[in-house]
Amino acid sequence: MFAIILYHGIDSGERWDRSMTPTDREYVLSRPLFEEHIAYLSTNAVTVASLRACRGASDDGSAASSDRSDRRPVVVLTFDDGDVSGYTTAAPILERFGFRGEFFVVTDWIGRAGFMTAGQLRELSARGHRIHSHSRTHPRLPALETAAIDEEVIASKRELEAITGAPVEYFSIPNGAYDVRVLDAARRSGYAGALNSTAGYNERAIASFVLRRFSAKSYTTVADLASICERPRYTAARVALRRSTLAAAKHMLGGRYDRLRHALVSRKGRS
Repeated sequence: MFAIILYHGIDSGERWDRSMTPTDREYVLSRPLFEEHIAYLSTNAVTVASLRACRGASDDGSAASSDRSDRRPVVVLTFDDGDVSGYTTAAPILERFGFRGEFFVVTDWIGRAGFMTAGQLRELSARGHRIHSHSRTHPRLPALETAAIDEEVIASKRELEAITGAPVEYFSIPNGAYDVRVLDAARRSGYAGALNSTAGYNERAIASFVLRRFSAKSYTTVADLASICERPRYTAARVALRRSTLAAAKHMLGGRYDRLRHALVSRKGRS
C-alpha cells in the first residue's frame, strides 16, 4: 500500500498576497510548514518513492525489485498546476533531503506570471524530478466534447515530452472530475495512470488506473501527515466517515452547501 500526497503552491513570500481568494490560500503551504513535512518524511519511519517504483518499475524503466522485509510506509510527493514555487522552493527543499517530486503541469500556463517556464521544467527533469500532465487548460473535462477531451489529455502530454525529452507517464485529472471518455483518452495516449484528488490509499497489488491522493493544505500539520503515513487504518476510517458525512450534508443542504463551505474557508483563511 502507498499514499500519494498532493501539494500545490509553497509560500516563500515571492507572490502570495492578500489578493488571493480564501479557497486559493487553503491550498498554499507556508515554506516552514512544507520544510517540516519533508523533514518528517526524511526520517527512517517513511520511504519516499516515485510513482514508477510504486507501480512496479524502477526509475530507469526496468522491473523494480521488491523488498518485502521493508515494512515502512511508502509515500509519493506530487505537485499540481506547475506553480513557480515548485521550481524556486519545493524542488530545492526536496533535493536537500535527497528526494524528488512528481510535477503535474497545465501546459497553457507554462511561462505565465507565477508559473514555471519551459526552461525551468526542462531543468527540473534533468535534476531527476518527473514532469507529468495536468491538462492544457484545467477545465472540467466531462463538460467537454470528446475531441476537446482528447486535446486536453493527449496534446498536453506531447507538448511536455517535447519540452523535457522525457516520457510523460501520468495524468492529473483537473478538478478531480472525469468520466469514461477521459479515462479512455488517457489510456489511448499511453499514460500509466490518472491521479485524482479523492482521499485514500492505493494498493500495489491492484493495478488500478485511477490513483487516490491526500491533499496537503495550509493547515495540514506534521501530525496530520504522520497519521496518513503511519496510521492507515485509522486514517482510512476517518476518510470514510468524512465522505459519508459530506454526502449527507450535500443532500440536506443542496445549493446552500457550497455557500456555507466558502464562508467557513474564508473564516479559516483569516485566522
